[in-house]
Amino acid sequence: MNQEEKQVSKVERFKANLKRLMKKRWTMPALYLTLAAVVITGFIWVTSDSEDLSQDPAQDSEFDINQPGDEAYDEDGLPVTVQNEVFEMPVLDENEVSVVGNFYDYEASVDDQVDALIQYNNYYYQNKGVDLASENGESFDVTAAMSGTVVKAEEDALFGQVVHVEHDDDILSIYQSLEGVLVEDGQTVKQGDVIARAGRNLYNSDAGQHLHFEIRKNGVPVNPLEYMEQPLTSLPEVDEEQADQESDSEELPELPKEALREDS
Repeated sequence: MNQEEKQVSKVERFKANLKRLMKKRWTMPALYLTLAAVVITGFIWVTSDSEDLSQDPAQDSEFDINQPGDEAYDEDGLPVTVQNEVFEMPVLDENEVSVVGNFYDYEASVDDQVDALIQYNNYYYQNKGVDLASENGESFDVTAAMSGTVVKAEEDALFGQVVHVEHDDDILSIYQSLEGVLVEDGQTVKQGDVIARAGRNLYNSDAGQHLHFEIRKNGVPVNPLEYMEQPLTSLPEVDEEQADQESDSEELPELPKEALREDS
């Protein structure tokens, strides 16, 4: 018997065996069950693979993954970038300005206290913030010292154009003696945004074109220069008595009986 006849013989035996197998009662059910198992397994594999591809990887990650342009938020729902901010000088270039009016500090020397007085209407008033001016006396861009929400942007007859930016913990940054204000009430500003330019006001006309800048907590002013590069949490606590005694930023404080007059 040659090779071709052997191959035909094997095929004939396979067909005969297959016919005998198909005649058994359990053959067809077993075949159907096998095919069903293959189909179900394939369906489950395809479905699970599609869900893995469509699911947002950031949801399954144990790490805090932020896509470009997204802001991370802390447990209180506040942007982490804001929580990590520190106060910056409210100007684009610190080298272009200098302090021409200091904050009145009750613990400072007599000479420093005298330098921190503002003359208006023949009386001297304690400076509640600092005054910044350029060396050449020209105007300059005024920026937000910290991110926040504008709660006041208006013209004041005495203090010039003013802007108040509200931060957390009842803290305000206050900008007076402005011109060309670019923001309005309710607007959110980010640290470094230009909000106006330095201008003039009647209250401190001797300073010429300048920016008057204050930081207040619960209405009580602090020395802004002491809190540069410091976060909001660095400001001291204020009791209710202090807050009640303090005048608003756009109101002249009540003068004591021993207040100094220009001609005294």
